[in-house]
Amino acid sequence: MGFEFRITASLTQEQRQHLAQLPELVAPAPRPPGGAMPDTEARLTDAGLYVCQHLRPDPWHGLEAVRAWLDAQGVRYAVDEIDD
Repeated sequence: MGFEFRITASLTQEQRQHLAQLPELVAPAPRPPGGAMPDTEARLTDAGLYVCQHLRPDPWHGLEAVRAWLDAQGVRYAVDEIDD
């Protein structure tokens, strides 16, 4: 359980490849049984990014480098909380 967000952004293939290399978006190693949940889980999707924050309702917590890179590239994005 956590706070889930959809960050919608129109990304070029080159931008997607660059983002996929950022440590914040590299697939985490599987958790050992009983291991602690990470603070932030994020992954690229067809629409942009999926983010799950386990500790706080801040979509950018732990993803400051991702946000800074999107801003530097002039990528427009929208953040929506996913309600189940």
